Amino acid sequence: MPRSIPTGKHTVTEEELKSCKALGFVVYSPGAKLSLVDFLKANFPGLELSKFLTEIDDLFKPMSGKRLTKIIGYNESDPFELVLQYYSEDHDDEIHGLAFSRTFIRDAGGKTAVHDFFRIPKNFRNLGHGKIMLNYGLQQYLNIGVDIIKVHAALADGGFVWARAHFVAVRKREVSLILASAKLGLPREEFKKVKEVYDNYYNADPNGIAFPINKWSLIPGMKGILQNSDWHGEIDLNNQELLFKFTNYVTGQK
Repeated sequence: MPRSIPTGKHTVTEEELKSCKALGFVVYSPGAKLSLVDFLKANFPGLELSKFLTEIDDLFKPMSGKRLTKIIGYNESDPFELVLQYYSEDHDDEIHGLAFSRTFIRDAGGKTAVHDFFRIPKNFRNLGHGKIMLNYGLQQYLNIGVDIIKVHAALADGGFVWARAHFVAVRKREVSLILASAKLGLPREEFKKVKEVYDNYYNADPNGIAFPINKWSLIPGMKGILQNSDWHGEIDLNNQELLFKFTNYVTGQK
């Protein structure tokens, strides 16, 4: 259900958009009838576009000496989408590449933020940049009234990181595959703890779509298995318990 709490009142202006373009961002929406400013007013009021893009630029620009591409894209037909992308020309390089993409969606069900892709050069990893970016994003998600954050944990370390951040796993088949990997890779006594979490959840709700994979991330031995896992996850920002845990995680309080 859509969020019922008050959302931010910030309104993007043409002057603000000029400051975004000055950072090197290009607006892309072939055939659009609405200007970006009018599109944001109609679909994502409260978004502090210049602040968010400046934070993104300040965080990522020092990470790459390659040519950077910065895009603000939008789709003015239902579902309404805003896409922010920032990537280096070597973004496909798993060691040196830089790539970031977020999609904001508004439809009849509410608003969703999709974490499409996130890669930073290896020498910048494990230094807290991921949490910083999550914190920047969360501020804007709350400003515009995002209901759900979606991720696909598939890149290196992503499965463990998103589990630690309190995302829930939404596809039982993917959770079952991780369980199978744990059975092969863990000592019997340690696997029992992993299986117990699985059984407790799915025995109560066989078709559940909110497996608490964070519990697995707290079990010794599961870090490596989750780092190499592939699963789809969500956080419902209308769930005050999950919002509290996620906020504490991204702000370093927990």
